[in-house]
Amino acid sequence: MTGEGFVGQGENPLESLDQPEKLDRPTRGRLVFMIAVCVVVVIISFLMVVGSWLSLEATFKVKDRPINFLLLGIDQTYDDKGKPMEGLGRADTIMVVSMNPKQGKSYVVSIPRDTRVKIPGRGTGKANAAYVYGGPQLTVETVEELLGMSIDRYAEVDFESFVGVIDAIGGIEVDVDKDMHYVDKAGGLRVDIKKGRQMLDGEKALQYVRFRADVLGDITRVGRQQNLIGVLIGEVANYRNIRKAPKLAGVLMEYIQTNLSQRDMASAGWFLIRTGGDVLTKTIPGDFSKQYWVPNRDAMQEMVDSMAEGFDR
Repeated sequence: MTGEGFVGQGENPLESLDQPEKLDRPTRGRLVFMIAVCVVVVIISFLMVVGSWLSLEATFKVKDRPINFLLLGIDQTYDDKGKPMEGLGRADTIMVVSMNPKQGKSYVVSIPRDTRVKIPGRGTGKANAAYVYGGPQLTVETVEELLGMSIDRYAEVDFESFVGVIDAIGGIEVDVDKDMHYVDKAGGLRVDIKKGRQMLDGEKALQYVRFRADVLGDITRVGRQQNLIGVLIGEVANYRNIRKAPKLAGVLMEYIQTNLSQRDMASAGWFLIRTGGDVLTKTIPGDFSKQYWVPNRDAMQEMVDSMAEGFDR
């Protein structure tokens, strides 16, 4: 075949190499979609980084068990005229919040203030007396001995601060189980609340959790405290309230005494948000005996074991 015959077949076969390739310009809709995908990728990446930094394991450097917090509500001591006296009060409310990342659940365990316990260095007594003898640190040690579990952090709030926290978040909606009317001058307590679902301000919320004029006294009151804590946790875990997180953290740092850092609080809050506020409430199992609430050791151990499920023990 001659070179002349090759050329005569038509267009120059090298012509296509000299033509720039035509690329389709993205349409407006495709451009918006691409931008949206990029934004989503950035957000997901950011949340993964933040989530990793705020994980309970990373924050508390604990990987073999749940993370546990001790919450204390401190009662004032009053004179015969109903005025608060100087000095340490008693732990009117004792709760352990346990967060289990393996289960994706949290537990709130109430310890009735009259629970019979061994107070290190003090012998047998009521759980609320540990605070009188040694403040939050001795109370932590007492609760650790009672439950056989480590306490990572504590937070305590007195009545005045409790009112401030509830007012700062705009009150709290609670379904009050019955009409509550009670006066205790020695305890500085006056309760006047109607039955029904309602928004309680700080003062009314305090009356609600302190009321114990029931047949079972403190045990029924513990149930109300758990109800209020459950509502608070539900508010914290609600995605719509994320924008309130900085304000809430500031309020907590102002009103409570704690060894929780801001990162600790953020980590706990992030866990509640991720788990949808899945919280189970429990009370130390036991029965009344004279002036004490006596724990049922076998039932209590079963409860503690269930809270730690998912970890090798």
